[in-house]
Amino acid sequence: MSVSFARTLSGGSVPRVGTERPRRPNWRKVKGFLFDLDGTVAETDSLHEVAIREMFRRAGASADVVVDHRFIRENISGVDNADIVEKFLPHLSPEDAEKWIVDKERVFREVAKTQIEPVQGLRELMRWIKRRGIAAAAVTNAPRPNALMILEGIGLAADFAPVVIGPECSNAKPHPEPYLAAMRKLGLQPEDCVAVEDSVTGATAAVAAGVHTIGILTSQTAEAMGKIGVSHTIRDYRDLLREIETSG
Repeated sequence: MSVSFARTLSGGSVPRVGTERPRRPNWRKVKGFLFDLDGTVAETDSLHEVAIREMFRRAGASADVVVDHRFIRENISGVDNADIVEKFLPHLSPEDAEKWIVDKERVFREVAKTQIEPVQGLRELMRWIKRRGIAAAAVTNAPRPNALMILEGIGLAADFAPVVIGPECSNAKPHPEPYLAAMRKLGLQPEDCVAVEDSVTGATAAVAAGVHTIGILTSQTAEAMGKIGVSHTIRDYRDLLREIETSG
């Protein structure tokens, strides 16, 4: 598989999807973790399902669109809002589309603020990261208010810096630019880092940025993640901690 993204971190070339990389990182050499947010640090797909169903109803989306877990997994997870509108609400004017996006995110925050929980094992992994002085960044296509709400909601806002927002970059995921931006801010190279992603869109970006990418199976299948070059998959962070602990 090849990827047309060829942006660079500091003048060099970015490894493409399909470049041979070790199946497991050397955990003693990892200097930075790059985390997606929705579905990766917090289980949010069911919350997005509620928000999308309501906002599609308000906007008059096609009756053929059935918003369920599969729809969220295949069409919403990791996807930029502008692309969602273009695909499913093409009848909206630019002004109405912009308002729909703002309202959709407001509805999501209202649903999520009292129900959001971290993915199992995340708190323990973050303690391991802190003890070793490893950097932890958030790299997401979510709007900044949502990103901060998620991190504050799970009580880990102080543990993630920087918080890179895809639509604030020159290109959002699936382009690698958000990951390249995070590494520039951290002063790290792709070989120094591990990315964790739950969506095909996000994992495509991380792999194209040359980062060892772990797929967390909160919304996708191992087969779907493997097809785009994800190094290996975990069910949750308890799996990852066991791997780290047994690596010696």
